[in-house]
Amino acid sequence: MNRNGLNVGDKVIAMWNQADVERQWGMLQYAESKREEGNEMRAAPNFYARQLSFADEYVLTAPKDKRKEMIRNDALPSITAVIASDLDRRDLYRNQFLTAIDDAVAEVAYQVRLKKPEEVDVTDVVTLVNEAHEACENWFSLIPSQDVEEAVAAVMLKDAK
Repeated sequence: MNRNGLNVGDKVIAMWNQADVERQWGMLQYAESKREEGNEMRAAPNFYARQLSFADEYVLTAPKDKRKEMIRNDALPSITAVIASDLDRRDLYRNQFLTAIDDAVAEVAYQVRLKKPEEVDVTDVVTLVNEAHEACENWFSLIPSQDVEEAVAAVMLKDAK
C-alpha cells in the first residue's frame, strides 16, 4: 500500500487497517479449509482456484463503443479488480452448485420420510439437480480448453505408467 503523503497518524491507521484486512483474510481461509475437510465437492474447485496464476494484463472484451467510453473516462478496471472479479465468479458458481446439491439432498431425505409412494413428488429434486448442473457447467466454462487438454494428457500419462 502506498502511504506516501500521509501524516504519521494516518500512516498508523492505514497500517492497522491493512493488518486487520490480512487478519480477516487469514480467518476466512481457515474457515474455508475447515468447511473443505469433509466435503470433496467444495475442496475440488477451491484447490483448482488456488492453483491459478494470473498474468499482469487482461483483454477487455466489452463492445468497441463501451471500450472507447471506458478509456475516455479513465474507467478501465485494474488488474486486481479483474482477478477479484474472476475469483468471485468462480466462488459464486461453486456456491450455487453446493447449495443446489445440499437442497436436493434435503429434499430427497424429506421425500424418503413420506411413507406413501403416491405422495412422492420428485419435481423439486429434478429442478435442484438441474440448477446444480447449470452451476457446474458455468464453473467449468471458466476453465480454458488448453488446461482441460493438459489435465487429460497428465491423467492418461499417469494411467499408462
